[in-house]
Amino acid sequence: MSSSAHRALHPLLLAAALILGSCSKPPAGPPPGLVVVRFENLSDDRSLEWLGRGAAEVLTTTLTGAVEGTVISTAAISRLEAAQGGRPVVAPGISTQRGASVLSGAKRIIFGTFHKTPAGSVRFELTEQEFPSGKIIRNLSETGPATLDTLLKLSRQVSPAVHPYLTSSTDALRAWVQAVELPPAEAATLLRQAVVADPGFGPPWLALVRIVNGSGDATEALRLVNQALALKLDRLTLATLKLDKATFESDEPGRASALAEIIEASPGDTPLLRQLAQARSSAGQFADAATLWQKLTVALPDDPDGWNQLGYNRAWAGDYLGAVAAMREYARIRPTDPNPDDSIGDIHFMYRKFTEAANSYQASITKMPFFEGGASLYKGAWAKYYAGDKAGADKLFAQFRTEHEKKGTPNLDIFEADWLYRTGRQQQAVTFLREAVLKLDKVDAQVACYEILVVWDLLAGDREAAAKDAKAVGQPRAASAAIIQFVALPSAPVAEWLARAEKMLPGPQLAGIRNLAVGYAILLDGKRAEAIPVWDRIITTVPPGDFPLHALYARLKGNQPKLAVVPSQLTVNQFAALIDKP
Repeated sequence: MSSSAHRALHPLLLAAALILGSCSKPPAGPPPGLVVVRFENLSDDRSLEWLGRGAAEVLTTTLTGAVEGTVISTAAISRLEAAQGGRPVVAPGISTQRGASVLSGAKRIIFGTFHKTPAGSVRFELTEQEFPSGKIIRNLSETGPATLDTLLKLSRQVSPAVHPYLTSSTDALRAWVQAVELPPAEAATLLRQAVVADPGFGPPWLALVRIVNGSGDATEALRLVNQALALKLDRLTLATLKLDKATFESDEPGRASALAEIIEASPGDTPLLRQLAQARSSAGQFADAATLWQKLTVALPDDPDGWNQLGYNRAWAGDYLGAVAAMREYARIRPTDPNPDDSIGDIHFMYRKFTEAANSYQASITKMPFFEGGASLYKGAWAKYYAGDKAGADKLFAQFRTEHEKKGTPNLDIFEADWLYRTGRQQQAVTFLREAVLKLDKVDAQVACYEILVVWDLLAGDREAAAKDAKAVGQPRAASAAIIQFVALPSAPVAEWLARAEKMLPGPQLAGIRNLAVGYAILLDGKRAEAIPVWDRIITTVPPGDFPLHALYARLKGNQPKLAVVPSQLTVNQFAALIDKP
């Protein structure tokens, strides 16, 4: 089934929602990822508590780039913890952060304990362990004062190639890690102490900005961001501050740019990588999104959603073979799941390989006939129809309807009428739908039927019938109904259609609906040539993921759409017949 971007159809094209629910040899694995979690304080001295988080922060930063594989940032683990409901702030990481560590894609974990020695020093015991086997890779220890220098010595035991930490000030480190585990009012004082102790230490600036902003003082938060950005801070902090600044200023391009910088600075932050990939896909930047999903599959080679999203975004970006390859990996990970076969079917369908699409949908049906509301049944029927197997197509569609009838799904006649009309049985479809609408007792379903009938009337050149059916739609309660009422008005020159739209759908807030209404009206009035300049303007405002409207525009220009529109078992598009017209 498609990803979220694939389902982002234009809301004005959706008429009859039926269902609330949805839709080889493995590559060489990446170097194993590593997570460092909070150390546990085994002493009774609470003043040493800061060393638990301090050890995790220092080792994570200094080992990044110094050991094989990606070191997952503590920020990434925190985001995953938050998604799981959080944890007690002073709880040892090995008992509370293991789940988040597994979700991050890490294959190794470093955890440990520390205690106070009789001589007053602090002794750290470190263990490195493999996931999921539990095999112990090594045990290390280090003894010294409760300072940053002792933590750096411990890190150098893990790897002699460690990088410098972000500060050389124990006071700054201690104030920061204590602050982030305190209530905001207490934390702010400690964070200000940290930035005074070392103004070049980035993490306290980030925490301070967010606490101040959270208190409601957005002006002061922005001032702090600008002050921090003027300093020579670490790359990740600067990128994150840019993200905060863009967020404060509602700068979406700035946010996207900052997120990309964060990913480059922290490649192990898979939750953020997923967030950015989804954002790029939603924005229609499919090639960029595919690059990001590819990075995610390298970090998380067994993540099924990553491969599925990679497949769709490659397909939308024009990479058919790459899309199929990604979906094959998805199928490898989930061999008994019907979704990979359904997704592969979608890729074939987009590229008009309808026989292959039908075969893939059939594989999905075999595993689960009513998968996602009969998605593979419905799409398989269309694939067979376009492949020339009309009898097989009708048989699959009948199975789709039968399965829904077993579930008690309403409004199935709308789907059947649409099926009949678009598979060449127009008069039968009109008669069927006119009889069906008389049996319906739900107003929304009746309106959906009449909206479809208006379009069919106009395609048949029967404007009188269209006006009658538009009247049955009643007072518009949705954008689609308003457009239908408009397009059913008497035939007129283009200038008159434009004047009508300004009068009936006035104001900037209705500009999108007004433009679409005029575009459909002129097209359904038989003025194809005059409709093109109107649609030239409309299409500039249409998101790249609105595939039906882009397909309609391509048809209007005399071109075949780059990708075939994959049918949805969830809705009937009342304007779909326009897309079918060559």
